[in-house]
Amino acid sequence: MNRIIYLFIFLFSVAYTQTFFTIPRSVWRVSIINSIGSGNWIGSGGLFDKGIRDISYMANDSTVAAFVHQLNRINYNKRNIHIEYGLSGRMTFSLFLPTYKSLNNEISWSKDIVIDSLTSSLDSLLNFYYPNKRSTSGLGDASLGMKILLYGHPSWTGKEPISIYGGISLRLPTAKKLGAYKIKSKNENGVPYQVFDLPVGNGMTRYSYSLFGEFFKYFNKRLVNITWRVEQGKYSRELVNTPVSFLWGSETNPDSIISKIGNSFLHQLGDEFLLSAMGKLELFPDRLSVTAGINSIRTGRDFVLSENSNWDNWMVSRIKDGEIIHDTKKTQVRQYILATFHNVHPIKSLGPVLFDIEIGASFPYFTRHTYTFTNTWIGIQAYFQAW
Repeated sequence: MNRIIYLFIFLFSVAYTQTFFTIPRSVWRVSIINSIGSGNWIGSGGLFDKGIRDISYMANDSTVAAFVHQLNRINYNKRNIHIEYGLSGRMTFSLFLPTYKSLNNEISWSKDIVIDSLTSSLDSLLNFYYPNKRSTSGLGDASLGMKILLYGHPSWTGKEPISIYGGISLRLPTAKKLGAYKIKSKNENGVPYQVFDLPVGNGMTRYSYSLFGEFFKYFNKRLVNITWRVEQGKYSRELVNTPVSFLWGSETNPDSIISKIGNSFLHQLGDEFLLSAMGKLELFPDRLSVTAGINSIRTGRDFVLSENSNWDNWMVSRIKDGEIIHDTKKTQVRQYILATFHNVHPIKSLGPVLFDIEIGASFPYFTRHTYTFTNTWIGIQAYFQAW
């Protein structure tokens, strides 16, 4: 179950709003951002409710023998490459390539034991199915996008202070996903190799459309820029590999678990609704600006269909004593701040290449049923003219 959870979090990184939604015709804009971050899984109680509580473990007689509390943490070192090209003054094409230099997942447990005699066997099962640390690296899910000016003039023309844009995006399942469980694919201790998999992607295609705009004006020779964005995202429904885990029921043998659920199941992530807003102020004209913003995302509940309806319901949401202890409906609100050094003025620029350098940090404000990441980054954005 925990592996299905951390498949999803990388889909909830809301893109930071930026000045110049489109760029002039035949201009390339290349952005490279390196970031590091970490976060704990947060339940229904908010930032002080770490992990998933009260996962019921059943003995072979199907009675609850223990309640397990799972703590899940992810650390990453990531590089994003964003390549854009101005098809015209009103249309910009983009390619987004995320790469994880390192991705680590740490798991720990605590238990409320109902039957004391099960302590030893339960510990061994937890160690068998859930190694305390997994690591991986590699390419994430790549995205293709198009931004189109719908009203006004691009902000870089300086003609009008208000402009409105539309956008479409397609995220492709290019990242490593969870491998299939194979009966003979085990290590010397008899542990399935799938247990050690740490997938970067979920194997689904994401489609989205957005509406966004900005207010762009100079006061006392200093730029004031306010932007907003609304986005709706939807995922394809795909057959994905079933993760071997036992906490959903009484079976503890991996072959028996797969025989009940199936080696794959039909999965679709819940629809996403994203909102963001940003304010930017130049401290020193054409040289240094500070930006602050807020991003939020809310998702609907997932769709899961396997050969076992009990497992399907367990994967989607769980309630104990009238309280939600796990849900695939997620909410997150994040704040961020960054400082940018500008070298894009055609007369004041240093050297022949126009660029921006930014340093920023992002932190959670409100989190439910997902990871609460805190991260920092440094990036460079360069402009090139194609004649």
